[in-house]
Order: sequence, then structure tokens, then C-alpha cells
Amino acid sequence: MRRPGGHASAAARIATFFLLTVAIAGGCGRQILGFGNVDEGVLLVRHNESEPLEIVANENVLGIAQPGEFTCFQNTPTGTLRVEARVTDGERLVRAATMMLPPDQPLLWDVDHDQVLSGRAHRGLCDEGDTDE
Repeated sequence: MRRPGGHASAAARIATFFLLTVAIAGGCGRQILGFGNVDEGVLLVRHNESEPLEIVANENVLGIAQPGEFTCFQNTPTGTLRVEARVTDGERLVRAATMMLPPDQPLLWDVDHDQVLSGRAHRGLCDEGDTDE
């Protein structure tokens, strides 16, 4: 025996499926981390070691972070990064971390405390001085 409204129910399910498919496909136009504009990340580094540290992301040297200040690395690759802080002679690894760097959200790596925090509050430092390595 056929239930009343069976066709309407099937049509509603098909319409819902279609709308969900369109909504999901529409979201695919957004940038996926690690793809697209891969060099639009901003990484700020802070440390209080006794000497400058060389900052390396996925085997790419970003530059030198001076002790006691924030160093801004703009145009950093986005996506999953393994970042390392090494003494400038490259021999001694001080700290390493894995982070997900999005293209539109600066991150602050506090080397001393081994923390990755939002860098939005300090983002203005990147624009103030010539701290970009």
C-alpha cells in the first residue's frame, strides 16, 4: 500500500540533497590551507635566548629572530609547517613546533614557552618597521 504524500516526500529529499550539494560545492571555491596563495602567511616569532635564532619552516630559512623582540616573517608559506629555531650557526636546535598557518590569520610562535598563539594583536608590528626577513 502506498502512503499518501510519498511522492512529495521523495521530492523533498531530492531537493534537500540538491541544495546541500550546491552549498558544499559553493564552499569549495574558498582557499584550502596549503594550496592557492601559499606565500601569504604571517608568522611572528618571540624569544629571549641569549643569541639570535635562525627560523626555518619546512626546511626553508625564513630569517633571523633577534632576542627580546617580535620578529615578523611575512610571505610565509601557509598550511602545515614544521618550524625550527636554531642557533645561527645552524648546529643547535633550540625548539621545534608543528603549526597550521592560515593565509589570513597571523600566528605568534613564543619559542621560550613553546606556544603558538594568535598573532593578530601584534600584526601591526609587521607594518611599522622593516622587520620582515
